Amino acid sequence: MDVRHFFMAGAAALAVTGMAARPSFAAEAPLSGAFALPGITEKVTAELTVRETGPLARELVIAFTDKMTGQPVTQFDEELARELHLLATDSAFSTFVHEHPEKPGPDGRFRIEVRFPKAGLYHVYADVMPKGLGQQVVRFDVPVDVEKTPVAQQSPPVAAAEGSDGPYSIELDAAALRAGAENMIALTILKDGRPATDLGLYLGVPAHAVFVSTDDLGYVHAHAMADAPKGGHHAHGQHAHGSHADPGAAIPAKLMLHAAPPRAGRYALWIQFMGGGEVRTVPFVVTVPPAP
Repeated sequence: MDVRHFFMAGAAALAVTGMAARPSFAAEAPLSGAFALPGITEKVTAELTVRETGPLARELVIAFTDKMTGQPVTQFDEELARELHLLATDSAFSTFVHEHPEKPGPDGRFRIEVRFPKAGLYHVYADVMPKGLGQQVVRFDVPVDVEKTPVAQQSPPVAAAEGSDGPYSIELDAAALRAGAENMIALTILKDGRPATDLGLYLGVPAHAVFVSTDDLGYVHAHAMADAPKGGHHAHGQHAHGSHADPGAAIPAKLMLHAAPPRAGRYALWIQFMGGGEVRTVPFVVTVPPAP
């Protein structure tokens, strides 16, 4: 199965809609989240309230609680100019969404209204940096209109070394990936088969990568950089940070990505970058072998 046809470009299908004209539907009971960063200390819990606002449309309200104090978290550090990154994929790993709510209210709650690309069970990840606590990621499993449109069983995704979004494609060399260790991945962004020359920064970095384990739904978020300088900044835990690039500098087509998949197994991977003035999302599936 060609992964380029298996995956759907979910980033373009997710719409953040206006709050004023939405119809009124009752909210569902709050959902408790599952911590999604293997190997990292869980310092917060979270609840998600889902309110249906139309076909495939939901208002999401996310609240975090400090596990140590039992008090609501009301202050967050910014990561790439955002206080919360909301990411989601359906249970077949065939779509990907990445959105950012506005700043939280005084009570620390984040609110965002989204339109999902199709019916299904979605794994929704809330990636935040509660002030003083470091990165925390909580997963919620959110059914979207599955009672109205049954979701057909699909085969698991297959591994691939190249994916595409419109005229853009990525050549990925993930041979160095090993579980439980930071690895360097080489990637080349192509446009119409040639190294792309019209790339820009997306949230301050050349590219983003999100890995989701198809086995245990563990989460890894990494940022690409133009090279891998000796002594450069490397990731701690599961969130690999590339250096912020010079906004005026040209973005090269060849990039390096540092990632640390926590466990061996198969991962769905989405790489996002700015190409031709639009955010592009290129899907992959990679198999991570165990450490030697």
